[in-house]
Amino acid sequence: MIPRQKITDIYANLGIEYWITGKNVTQGWVNIQCPFCDDHSNHLGINHITELYSCWKCGAKGHFIDLLTELTGLSYTICKEMVTDSTTSFKVRPLDKITDILQGEFTQPKVDVEVHCVLPKRFEPITEDIYSPLLESYEKRRNIARSTLVAHSCGICRSGEYMNRMIIPVVHDSKLVAYQAADMSGFAELKYRSSPLSMGNINDYFLGYDEIEVGGRMIVVEGSLDKFRVGEEAVAAFTSSLSKEQIKLIIARELNELYICFDCELKAYFKAKKEAEEFRAYIPTVEILRLPFGQDPNEAGREKIYECIAETRI
Repeated sequence: MIPRQKITDIYANLGIEYWITGKNVTQGWVNIQCPFCDDHSNHLGINHITELYSCWKCGAKGHFIDLLTELTGLSYTICKEMVTDSTTSFKVRPLDKITDILQGEFTQPKVDVEVHCVLPKRFEPITEDIYSPLLESYEKRRNIARSTLVAHSCGICRSGEYMNRMIIPVVHDSKLVAYQAADMSGFAELKYRSSPLSMGNINDYFLGYDEIEVGGRMIVVEGSLDKFRVGEEAVAAFTSSLSKEQIKLIIARELNELYICFDCELKAYFKAKKEAEEFRAYIPTVEILRLPFGQDPNEAGREKIYECIAETRI
């Protein structure tokens, strides 16, 4: 038996959308969209008592560990490690365990293997003339210009695992390293999903980092839409808690000015203030921007952000 909480923790950690109630979900089961068929709903369920999965649409069956290998592309050994981890909740990223596992399997020197990120199979690039009522509605609701999405090589998925989501590629050193999938329908439990951790951790990078000049200015915001609204000097961190790798990337740009502007939450604000102290040893100007209560950078817009920057110089 696998505790149902462990199953949901694993799915959440891997960025896989799941359902524990609602349509197609038997009480006590955890359902996802089936990766073995053209499932437009959530027909594949896990029975946490038997540890077996079953798709009620295509009939695919097997053990939960085998399902994880299909979903992540990781080895059976690593996926088994996820499931049998001694803690009640799975909190360790699977990629953190790969080195430990391989050390016990090989005696010859190990060679670093570059992980390649690939866009979803059903990725369709957004163009100025693409026809998608759902995309048009999303752009209007979120106040995003089509030209912005085209400039950032975004796309949509009309079917498959990321159905009804906009795909936002994350590029670092001109290479695709991750992507974020934003729900356009407004009905998904997870508003944003990230590319599988088997391809790399999105929180080790920034959206828009390549646009920042060495010795220039960087405005760190939380979400992709925040970055789109603020413009070319902004980068999205995908979180209000910067990772060690993101901190290294900021320092590596040898910036003259750094502004951190997360969503209007006190917890995020005080966390940013603490991180700012570390950056001040490397960057002449470091400021934490506070927006009017209840607003995030996407809602405030570019002009308000730059007004806040100007006010820090008074």
